[in-house]
Amino acid sequence: MPSNSRRAFLRKAGAAGAIGSATLAGCIGWGDDDELAGVPELNFLIPTSGANPDRNELGGLIAENMEEVGFDVDVEELPFDPHVERIFAEDRDFDISLLGWGGTPERIDPHIFLTDMHHSDFTGPGGRNTPGYENSEYDEIAEAQAQETDEEARRELVFEAQETLAEDQPRCYIANEGGDHPWNNESLESVNATLGEGLNGFWNFMDAQPADGVDQITFGYSADIISLNPMQDMATPDRQFIRLIYDQLYRFDEVGDPMPWIATDAPDISDDGTEFTVEIRDDHTFHDGEPVTPEDVVFSYELFGEYSPTYSVYLDPIEEMEIDGQEVTFHLSEPDATFERNALAQIYVFPEHVWGDVDDPTEHTDDEYVGSGPYQFVDWEREVELQLERFDDHFQPPNIERLIRVPGDEATIMDEIEAGELDMAGQDPTVTQLERLQEEEHVDLASFDAVGHAKLSYNMRRDHMDDVHIRRAISYCVPKEDFVETIRGGMGTVTHTPISPAVETWHNPDVREYTEDLDAARAELEEGGYL
Repeated sequence: MPSNSRRAFLRKAGAAGAIGSATLAGCIGWGDDDELAGVPELNFLIPTSGANPDRNELGGLIAENMEEVGFDVDVEELPFDPHVERIFAEDRDFDISLLGWGGTPERIDPHIFLTDMHHSDFTGPGGRNTPGYENSEYDEIAEAQAQETDEEARRELVFEAQETLAEDQPRCYIANEGGDHPWNNESLESVNATLGEGLNGFWNFMDAQPADGVDQITFGYSADIISLNPMQDMATPDRQFIRLIYDQLYRFDEVGDPMPWIATDAPDISDDGTEFTVEIRDDHTFHDGEPVTPEDVVFSYELFGEYSPTYSVYLDPIEEMEIDGQEVTFHLSEPDATFERNALAQIYVFPEHVWGDVDDPTEHTDDEYVGSGPYQFVDWEREVELQLERFDDHFQPPNIERLIRVPGDEATIMDEIEAGELDMAGQDPTVTQLERLQEEEHVDLASFDAVGHAKLSYNMRRDHMDDVHIRRAISYCVPKEDFVETIRGGMGTVTHTPISPAVETWHNPDVREYTEDLDAARAELEEGGYL
């Protein structure tokens, strides 16, 4: 196990890399061992210390263990935006990536983690299956759980899917990073930290109550937004603010269940499960004053069905959409147990009068970002701030009058919280930062359990990464316990599956486990013929 002094050294190395990319292997003496037979140098993408100091430190420890068992590792540090763009790009230029999947409410249900992120239909550019994992038997399990309406039968399929992923290791799931998000109790009377997201949650931005006389709340996060175009929707930080600007037919409540939003009530579902009829509010408008109509709903679903790399698959079962007054009926080709959760609660409603003449909506830049959500767009200066203001005509306006989102490296964000210059932060402080913040009377901490996770993704499009023995060997190099207990000071839970233990109904506690075990790593390499 690496020593405390080794960890301190890695922190310094990580901090030095925060201002740009760096190849750590040559800097600190890694790569002295001979390469494994037939395995080239592995490009390992990790966050900069400024983007995520905890994962930066973890990446260094993983690389050190990999070198010890014989891998030659090129560690490349990247800020959040270029890191995300790299793993979603068409050429997928990486071997291993250390990032996380956020725990947004739609992910409390297991479908996205199991299907979107692992089904072979999602391996293309923009798809969430960034490893390129293709297993026809797994696909059948993922499809079956999506169609199964009996919860116990679906639970068995969800458990089987997790067991398969643990054996195949397209990703190594490391930890559910629940923790504490800091907020300023002088500018805010209360906040609402939600399951999986903490202060990043939609309901926090709706419910957080400013103190008397406070009309502007500033929110800090260590990554800038990549795009506010909902048709691109690659990264969780983007989605968390897009959903403030654009409405859906249904919103996820605080425990992850769809609730009527633009829709007036729950959908009316036919006995055979192939027709969903939704009544649309007749008193709601877009930010420019134009009414939200059933025609806008149908237009939006057609647009996402044709162009969206993320959401189009949810709409594949739709054969026809029919408008009758304020009602839209979705006619499906077959029953879909996830249709309400995925199609009805995740597709954004666009104004047809803005998007109707757009040639390629995935590349469209709408400088005014006209939606119908509880916040309306004011201004966005990249790498400086995003400004939103309350849409007073919304049927459920938020408590905050003006919301300012400020990006910056994590250390700066926490320094500004400590100095009273920010009102909320959507990330956990490090152990040292936490100790400082706890001494400040104006700072409170909002605790929450995690749904998302930190994980390694293995690019299986590359021949050497397509070997399960290589992937398992690397997974045995990950110090999961050390990450949670030492680096994160006990914040979070070690995991071996994409489904969080906080989601008790769907989490399988009995999958194959990968804990730090270099002998087990060598055994995998020997079995694969590399040693």
